[in-house]
Amino acid sequence: MIKKSVTELAFVNSKSPLPTVEVDSQSIEDAGFSIYRTVMQVLTQLAEQDASLRATLYMYGTVSVNFREPCWSEFLLVAGPEKVLRALGAGFERLPAVKSRFSDYVPSSAALRTFHVQDGLVWEQEDASTWYSHAQTLADLTAEADEADEAEEGDDDAEPIEEDETEEAWDAEDLEAADEQEEGTAVVVGNRKAARYRAARSDAKVSTIRARIEEVFGLPEGSVALCGPDGRSLRGNALIRTLRRRWDEN
Repeated sequence: MIKKSVTELAFVNSKSPLPTVEVDSQSIEDAGFSIYRTVMQVLTQLAEQDASLRATLYMYGTVSVNFREPCWSEFLLVAGPEKVLRALGAGFERLPAVKSRFSDYVPSSAALRTFHVQDGLVWEQEDASTWYSHAQTLADLTAEADEADEAEEGDDDAEPIEEDETEEAWDAEDLEAADEQEEGTAVVVGNRKAARYRAARSDAKVSTIRARIEEVFGLPEGSVALCGPDGRSLRGNALIRTLRRRWDEN
């Protein structure tokens, strides 16, 4: 992984609203594809073809009726050469059953800066001051996507961690004990150390996290749903980053 400070990257922006590619989020989830993977594949291919290319993508999510019915849409704002916009549009258009279109112009001030192409690499934000690139080729991304589709859903997204990593952890037994105490039930905690879990990885599938929550809390299979701000549950093949982004933009 390569990391750079925001001061080392020359982001592209405009005072005027930017052209967009709009994608119906539910349609791409239903079809078994991913906005993140599609964007990464398109941008990586462009970066491989032209190492001098510089472009920045912003993302904005909102309810839309541009597909003739209300839906949650993700707008990909493109600041850079027109060929980037055209390539993104073509990338989503070739996905069967996915609703996408060249859409409204949106000001970047209303969106989140999400991807950047520079020095032949695709960059993503790590935090407010740092961006990173895995320096993957298109072949790497294609193979990774194929493996992800074929792999069985494991428990890697919720591995036990040490006590000194508790800032981003939650304690399953503590939560269970609190619920039982509220109901007036006596709670006996043995000498076994309570299991602690990491926050869900952004590239984890919704189905994996749902299943893990059900397992940890002894809930019936299928009883847990992870929903967006519109109250609609995300499909199992959606990524956790999609869930977080929808709530961040709400």
